[in-house]
Amino acid sequence: MQRPRLSLAMRDNWRHLQRLYGLELEDEYPPPRRAPSLDSLINSSEAPSSNDASAPEDSDSGADTREPEPPRKKNQDRKKCPQSYSSSSSGHMETIHEETMEPKVSVKEILARFENLTEKTDTTPIQIQPKPTTNGVAKERIPERESRESRESRETRDSREMRESRDSRDSRDESEIMERRQASPIPRERDRDRERERERDRDRERDMREERRDQSTPQHDGRHPLLQFAVDHFRQSPELEILKADSSLKSKAKRNEWTWKAQTDVVKWQATPLRAPLLRLPPALAPPALECFTCIRAYCGDLTPPERPLHQDLTEVKCVYTVLMHCHSVPELRDEVYCQLMKQTTSNRSPAPDSCQRAWRLMSILAAYFTCSDTLRPFLVEYLSAAAADRRRPCQGTAAVCLANLRKTLRCGGRKNVPSVEEVTAVSAGRSARRQLYRLPGGAERVVNTRCATVVQDIVNELCELIGVTSEPERAEFSLYCIVAGDALTMPLAGDEYVLDVTTELQRAHHPFYLIFCRSVWHHPLRTDAPPLYTEVLFNQVAPDYLEGLLLVLPNGGAPPAPVIRDAALVAALLHRAAALPDAPHARDLKFLLPKPLLALREPRAHAWHNWVAAEWPHARALSPAAAKAKVLQVLSRWALFGSSFFAVRRVAGPAGEWREHVLALNRRGVHLLHPHTHETDTHWPYAELISTRKVRSEDGTLFLDVKCGSLLQQRVTRLQAEQAHEVARLVRQYVALQRDQRHDSTGQ
Repeated sequence: MQRPRLSLAMRDNWRHLQRLYGLELEDEYPPPRRAPSLDSLINSSEAPSSNDASAPEDSDSGADTREPEPPRKKNQDRKKCPQSYSSSSSGHMETIHEETMEPKVSVKEILARFENLTEKTDTTPIQIQPKPTTNGVAKERIPERESRESRESRETRDSREMRESRDSRDSRDESEIMERRQASPIPRERDRDRERERERDRDRERDMREERRDQSTPQHDGRHPLLQFAVDHFRQSPELEILKADSSLKSKAKRNEWTWKAQTDVVKWQATPLRAPLLRLPPALAPPALECFTCIRAYCGDLTPPERPLHQDLTEVKCVYTVLMHCHSVPELRDEVYCQLMKQTTSNRSPAPDSCQRAWRLMSILAAYFTCSDTLRPFLVEYLSAAAADRRRPCQGTAAVCLANLRKTLRCGGRKNVPSVEEVTAVSAGRSARRQLYRLPGGAERVVNTRCATVVQDIVNELCELIGVTSEPERAEFSLYCIVAGDALTMPLAGDEYVLDVTTELQRAHHPFYLIFCRSVWHHPLRTDAPPLYTEVLFNQVAPDYLEGLLLVLPNGGAPPAPVIRDAALVAALLHRAAALPDAPHARDLKFLLPKPLLALREPRAHAWHNWVAAEWPHARALSPAAAKAKVLQVLSRWALFGSSFFAVRRVAGPAGEWREHVLALNRRGVHLLHPHTHETDTHWPYAELISTRKVRSEDGTLFLDVKCGSLLQQRVTRLQAEQAHEVARLVRQYVALQRDQRHDSTGQ
């Protein structure tokens, strides 16, 4: 006996029908799946979802496959019962009355036809095609509903009907083949023809899915991010607002269909100007929002021929400046501009060949300057991530740049200065990186590709990678300095400062400048396994301070101790070898090899120094220049002032309150106030005793630094006059943080 088969409307209330008709139903007919939501309609043009593929439509073709039942149940069957749809699946209740159906054909009649066909082997078997229906209503009886359906939904329905028709035909063909094999021999060529036909149907359906997926924007979860945002936040037409206010069932159905058509158009590329902003903005912001969209279309080359004479002054630079200016002055426009750019990069059908690519490039510039609201952020990130992950799209690389720029803006705050004309021209032409020159200590130069959203910390990390410094705490000891010609003082650039903001401002002012990479904090010990460039950088940074005598301590202004004299003689020989000189140094070379304070002493004299250096030369000559530089760092690292940052300061001292000159030395051992000539320590503050620092500026512009040290019970404040008080305070904070982290690590271990 054939298993009773239920229509789609009956399956909606299958448990109720089981009790009503007394049928023993199995779980083969599960409850109906949830109807596709409004958000999922956008994906009907991409590929059928798994739910659509597995949920059959009501394919009642007029053939009644049920066994005859008692008269009482037949009367109940003839009774017209309304078909109801679950509110959880469709969002509303709509009653669809059954129409008078055509005479049904039983399963026995179909099998009888098959048996008759087996007796006539020269005729083609008659196949009963299922009559296409929509939710139990014949398709020819709903022309007005068919006219309202979109192209995407029709393609999906046709594909679904084709698949169901093919499955039904396959099952009938299999049963027919089995019966024919039992009754009479049938040529195998006919079976192979049917199999080939089924394969062609499958290939045709697969090609349709691939074509729809290629023409659409890729998503991670099968939904278009901008469409989801547009449903809740885009400005709607008055017609839709009236429909939203009407709570009737008919208005709900019409609203769903109207919203689908309207929203899919509003998130796609548009060739004509906007009549109103996309978002619900105040009326005062409508003119700048529309001007931004005009600039976007002009930048992408999408202006229509009648518009071009009206906007001849809109060059690509002016378009970029106008959009950035409006977003800077009116932060509420940033979401609007982001939505406009997402719209112009979705299903772009512009006759301009590079319209979509230029829209992505403009978005990369915008993402380097401004972020968006918290409401738009997840949708924007999802949109950029989907585009950046699809390698088939030609704009995949630019979309990845947009995503990186946006994340950098969220972390660092975005750029502050408008881009230069050269930068806008380069980005518009597809050159997103600029070759910027960076100097290393000793005069070496390195070229690093600097992008629109590159910050100082990115350059520091790349140069640290170049010299072999990989750990994050050790990288924090390196900084990037901007040396401007004519400025006596300098400060390291902040890690979240955009490099092109600095260079663009200096270039506009026509100031010569240098970007120098060096080590500013010396908390971690020297690396012995580093590449030669690491040694080269540190050697060229330490050697000038050594020759100036900043690392040398002269007790009471006299000669240094004997160990210091031996180290100085060895370092002099190593410096001579580091210059790749093969011969022993002469007496006239000592003024370039010894610290200046030692040459000014009466004792030891010059000939004594020459003898000591000559005695150390055999050891130095056996080394290569790179090994000699590493040996210099190793010898000087034992000195107390090695790795110090030196500053000239003044301090109030004595009963009369007079100012005295000092040299402030900051190193891993603490803060030292040194005598200006002998470098003997007058005052020493370990970092554990430092409580805080405060910068103070007097009325005449003099900058002071108040250093508070001591304990909770006893504290004292020392005021220092320092022109570089900002740099001193920064280094103190960094050393304190490093030592605090070191204590935490040792305690944790």
